[in-house]
Amino acid sequence: MMPHKAIHRFAGVAATLLLLSRPASAQAAPPSVAHPRDAASQQLATADVRATIERLFRAIEHRDTAALAVLFAGDSLTIIEEEDINRSWTDYRDNHLVPELEEWRNLVYRPSEIEVHVSGAIAWVLFRYSLKAQLNQHPVDVVGRGTAVLERRGPRWVVRHMHSSGKPR
Repeated sequence: MMPHKAIHRFAGVAATLLLLSRPASAQAAPPSVAHPRDAASQQLATADVRATIERLFRAIEHRDTAALAVLFAGDSLTIIEEEDINRSWTDYRDNHLVPELEEWRNLVYRPSEIEVHVSGAIAWVLFRYSLKAQLNQHPVDVVGRGTAVLERRGPRWVVRHMHSSGKPR
């Protein structure tokens, strides 16, 4: 077993060798230092992804399936809610969302604590949500957590995958 100091020394040597083995163009700046234009692009992408998630919740709350058709990734969509899985926008819309929305009255569906991560044309989002509605004259009050994976398609972001679970408040 190597002593603690030797491990740190070995890690430092390995990191130096790795850095030296890269082409000079890759050594120009450490990966943690972003170019200002890159940082601005990252901030813009993060804001666009956040806005997409907020539009998604609003569209569900307002039962706007036309808006949802644009926000979801069509045939490449997967949705997991509790133990159910839907494998396309059409499957989710016809076999889950629309029947559920038809039963709910006074729906209020809101995201919070939206945490966005963007890497190129892919983004993933962690969020909390609250859902309030009336279902057969009984109040529904649920809080939960979810994740979403988005893909940039041209100038817009679409949801490729979403997973959520909740419990009564």
